[in-house]
Amino acid sequence: MKMAFLRKIFVFVACVVSLNGFAHTIAIPDGDKKAKVLIHDNGYEMYEHLLAAISSAKYTVELCPCLAGGEILSTVLQRLEQRMEEVPALVSYILVQPTCIDDNDRKNLKTLQENYPDRFFYLFSDWPPYCNVFFPNVTESHTKLSIVDGKYIFIGGSNLEDLQCSKGDVDLEVSDSPRAVIGGVLRPSAMRDQDVTIVSEEYGALLRKEFCAHYALWKDFTQKLWLNKKLDDFRGIDPINLSIEKARSSFCAMIETSLCAVSVPLDKMHFIFSGPDESNNTIAEEYVRLINQAQHSIRIAQMFFIPVAKIYDSLMAACWDRGVEIYLVTNGRTDRSPEITRSYAWGNRINYFPLTFGSRPLLWERFLYSPSRASMKFYVSEFYVANTQLHKKCMLVDDHILVIGSYNFGKKSNDCDYECIVVIDSKEAVSKAQVVFEKDLRLSKSVTHDDIINWYFDPVHYCLGYLEQRYMPS
Repeated sequence: MKMAFLRKIFVFVACVVSLNGFAHTIAIPDGDKKAKVLIHDNGYEMYEHLLAAISSAKYTVELCPCLAGGEILSTVLQRLEQRMEEVPALVSYILVQPTCIDDNDRKNLKTLQENYPDRFFYLFSDWPPYCNVFFPNVTESHTKLSIVDGKYIFIGGSNLEDLQCSKGDVDLEVSDSPRAVIGGVLRPSAMRDQDVTIVSEEYGALLRKEFCAHYALWKDFTQKLWLNKKLDDFRGIDPINLSIEKARSSFCAMIETSLCAVSVPLDKMHFIFSGPDESNNTIAEEYVRLINQAQHSIRIAQMFFIPVAKIYDSLMAACWDRGVEIYLVTNGRTDRSPEITRSYAWGNRINYFPLTFGSRPLLWERFLYSPSRASMKFYVSEFYVANTQLHKKCMLVDDHILVIGSYNFGKKSNDCDYECIVVIDSKEAVSKAQVVFEKDLRLSKSVTHDDIINWYFDPVHYCLGYLEQRYMPS
């Protein structure tokens, strides 16, 4: 009994040190307790599990989906209202960008808040300017993290919006939805995304505190109209203070009894948050660390393939110095690609060449390169489902590391936005994620070495790619 009590004290202290000493990393050094992990095939599958969790919620529903709107959001709010009628103690907070929120969405949110003024709260995170004369942009709450009852954790790349929360595995026509055009930009008809559901009241308790800090930061911004970027100034704020014992009592049958779940010790996973308050992006540092440790293979599914230099350099070293096989699935500019890929696809494509041939030559050196010089360690495929955008942010390292979250391989995620990922060390979890990755490969089109050479050495395409890499707004 005494030993169990001392172990609880140790775990608590370790968690607090992790939060305060390392600010953006949440880790629990307890190998005895385990979490359940469900690897989802797509964003819609995650959404179905989220609805089930809301339907069984007893204490808290805290949603930070980044973007939300349409029937997807309406269904979430309806399910939430129904549960709040059933459970008088249930409290909910939603932190969301207003980008995809239309008049009907605003009406639904406002009505629910009016009906439950002391139990339902929502906040628009807006877009304060990111002040850099060489990279004008805005700061966003790009984190995609939802927590129900401090126990059910949903993290990945999916938004809760009609055209973005989908299976993304069937060809579609160009959408005629009134939601399809925002700010003059024609959006994809669907997204192919990926998330995980994690069951852990220990991690849920810590992640709830991080959610509260983010909510408080953006609430402070709406009141002052200037952004205090330092999340540390808002940590420790928790209006509910849900106990682990209460969280443990919650039960969602769809999640708890799933035969697809794998069991992972708590010390074999950790969560990392990054933001514009950092001089060195914590998530980027973690990607570099994991890539540098790779021995056999790295599998990447990413919307963008324009990583910051330190990540790209680590991939180059893995491929060319250590012979690690790298498999990449990303978006190109094919005959099936949605229009939005025009803004970044050439930035992706000119980054294939150095990993394939080991260098980034000048354009006049075209005659020196032929497919026979290509590495047999780098393989790239471009997503090929009509009018659908690959939106994933996922990496598998060797046969045991899974990384998934909101962090894009792009400059904006690294410099401007608030992001989060989870790193899971589990052969079982990676095995299930590998099945999804193989499906993504089947939904994609392999890029040939001739394509890589021709795209890189085409002056127009190279210039477009360079500009997209340097000034791409996303």
